Amino acid sequence: MQREEHGKPEDKKVELEFVTTAGDVKDSFPPNEPLKTVKLQVMRRLGLDPSQADQFAVLRDGAELDDNKKLAELGLTDGTELFIERREVVKV
Repeated sequence: MQREEHGKPEDKKVELEFVTTAGDVKDSFPPNEPLKTVKLQVMRRLGLDPSQADQFAVLRDGAELDDNKKLAELGLTDGTELFIERREVVKV
């Protein structure tokens, strides 16, 4: 007989709040999800063009986070507030 295990750490989602000029999104996401994937989901929900994702940065406490890292790798915990802001383009 197989026993199901519940409440494994990898099953628990992390509740995050994304703040943008287009609105805010508060939701729970799997900790093993790459930030880039979550950013795309949030942008779609806010009506932002996901093909423009590279032009936007995700910030925590004013520091840009690495989109390629997973939420758990970034140390994101329940209630963390993140900001999605357009990157400044410097023309030379």
